[in-house]
Amino acid sequence: MRRSSIQSACRKSLASFLFAVTVAALVGSRAAAQDLDGAPSTGQEEVRVLYEDFLHFARLGKFTEANAYANRLLEHSDLSPATLLQIADTDSNSVATLITLIGHTSLREPAQRVLDLIREGEFIQRQDVSRIRANVEKLSGPPQMEYNAIQRLKESGEYAIPVMVETLQTPNSPELSPRIIRALPQLGKAAVSPLVIALNTSNADVQRDLVWALGEVGYPQAIPYLLKLMQNPNLPAESMRTARESLQRIASTSDRPAAESAIEAFMRLANQYYNEQGSVKADPRIPIANVWYWEEERLNAKQVPTEIYGSIMAMRACEEALILQPNCREAIALWLAANFRREARLGMDVESIESDSGTDADSTRPVDFPRSIYFARSAGPEYCHLVLGRAVKDLDKDVALGAIAALDLVAGEPSLIGLEDFKQALVKALEFPDTEVRIKAAIALARALPQASFTGSDLVAPVLAEALLQGSNEQYLVVDADRENVNRIAQGLRESGATVVAESNFYVAMDRMRSELPAVSGIILSTDLQTPALNTALVELREENRLSRVPVIVLCRAGQEYRAEANESDRQLRMLQATATADEIKAAMTSLDTKSGGNKLSGKLADELALRATDAILGLAIDGKSSIDVTPTIGAIISSLSSPVQELQVKAARTLAAINSADGQRATCELALNPGNNTELRIAAFEALAESAKRHGNLLLPAQASEIVKAAIETADLTMRTAASQALGALNLTSNEASEIIRRFYRG
Repeated sequence: MRRSSIQSACRKSLASFLFAVTVAALVGSRAAAQDLDGAPSTGQEEVRVLYEDFLHFARLGKFTEANAYANRLLEHSDLSPATLLQIADTDSNSVATLITLIGHTSLREPAQRVLDLIREGEFIQRQDVSRIRANVEKLSGPPQMEYNAIQRLKESGEYAIPVMVETLQTPNSPELSPRIIRALPQLGKAAVSPLVIALNTSNADVQRDLVWALGEVGYPQAIPYLLKLMQNPNLPAESMRTARESLQRIASTSDRPAAESAIEAFMRLANQYYNEQGSVKADPRIPIANVWYWEEERLNAKQVPTEIYGSIMAMRACEEALILQPNCREAIALWLAANFRREARLGMDVESIESDSGTDADSTRPVDFPRSIYFARSAGPEYCHLVLGRAVKDLDKDVALGAIAALDLVAGEPSLIGLEDFKQALVKALEFPDTEVRIKAAIALARALPQASFTGSDLVAPVLAEALLQGSNEQYLVVDADRENVNRIAQGLRESGATVVAESNFYVAMDRMRSELPAVSGIILSTDLQTPALNTALVELREENRLSRVPVIVLCRAGQEYRAEANESDRQLRMLQATATADEIKAAMTSLDTKSGGNKLSGKLADELALRATDAILGLAIDGKSSIDVTPTIGAIISSLSSPVQELQVKAARTLAAINSADGQRATCELALNPGNNTELRIAAFEALAESAKRHGNLLLPAQASEIVKAAIETADLTMRTAASQALGALNLTSNEASEIIRRFYRG
């Protein structure tokens, strides 16, 4: 069947489905839709007609006509959420139809906009205080009226609680109070958040009634607040008994025993909020969430973006724990982590101390509330480690970056590195799946200049090298037993500007890779490897730290797919046909890299981290006593000499001067001698070469030494000639260059 025929059949089938499920809604509707050019008499009537026509044609599968009516509806000047909700309520199947249209038709976008307006209308209606008050009053009516009122109050959910509690506290409504008390538990889970805050009421009778209601609702979210209440020495005996009974009912209903203490209960709740577990998570369909406060003997809500609700409530539960136990270590650490996450979700830079307008969206914080990193720095290294440990476990990039930034500024070697469990977080961050986190963790460790050896010290230099190569070209390792195929792939990758090590022997390729590729972007292996076999090769690759997260493409030859299937659990591995092109291989690499979070950095951030990493390496090299070996970074530093960022080139040259490396000194010499470089860069390179020679002696090739002599004698620019002569003197060559230079200026 042709594609168009299939699409037509599917469309007819969907139209039939829509018509079938909503046929009841069409009974009594107009036999034919009004013409688009028709003009009903009033604005609200126009909105009603357009809405009905939109659904009518959508149910018939006439999507072009339905779309036209939807557009007119959405553009109508009298359209409002409240009006649309009222109209939608007259058709019990309209919302179901909209959901079907969103999920299965080309009308997804207009149907979604219409549904969003209806949801907004429901949200507005839920908050209507006058409507809530009327329904609270109706609780005192006959049974049917009371039942209907409870249903309406359930629709209002948490917004009904302030009015109900306020009415309970009003002395002139004694006949209504028993009905309100009986209705409170029927509001269910939605009632818990405001009710636990309303326990702060000074009215002992109302407080006892709220305690009873929380027990009837049965949600464990109330447990820490009830335990806290029971610690009040002035709590009346009857209220204490009611609280115990409510705790027992909650434990029985939720099948969870109450915590031994209020502190433990608050910390359990704080973790639930932080992890956004289903029982306490804000409704993601609603853009705002309420954080309840007890102010002037009444409940008040502060509305915040739903994205930060869990963080704010986690902080709040931690604060409750700290009120009860000021030195609660877990509460401090979790509060700091939640604060970092709160800022990140508000679009703020968690590493910054500067004020940010992003915090305006959080009405729970005072105007002068400090930034998250202020609190982390003040707390000190131990708590920053605990925060980082949680972030590494959760793979939470933003919290990790905040914790590392704080550690980098306040922690020295004794605080950063040690045998204590909590100090292992920074080392573990070196293997974090996100590139930025790895690099910043390595920089923090390097800046501490650790003298004692520590587990993971060998990971620091490769990650620093990774930082230097973020802006460089791609580097690939290709191993294919088929020499012709390995050459084909290597040529295609090189044509795209990549550096490639290509071999038919795995171990030969690995040896070359270690010396020629400072940072491997991707690895390509074939299924017909023999020495070793593919699976063994993959195991050995992953055992090498710097290759543990590198994307791997396995080129499968016909009938050999099974050789790679044992490694399907490797999230950084993908199989392609052996005939795949270089472009197809690179696209697969990019897909794997993005999925793992190990994205290559670019632009300003890549340059900034490369500069910071170079400074850290220079510090290690000058110190000379650190347990971190800078040797694995030499190739990356040499690559940085060709960076388009001159500041990085200069820093790289100065860093190489501090390292005893023949390759480094020779590369710096080439930078200085290159006439294509500007004067400033060449002078800086000559100065770095002189420093290298003073520290490590002459490591240049004879031809390079001759060029230095020539530059010191013949360079026209006096400043550059002086710099070259400085390098020449530091090299301390055995030939008589000094005599030659003096004689050159002989004038008789």
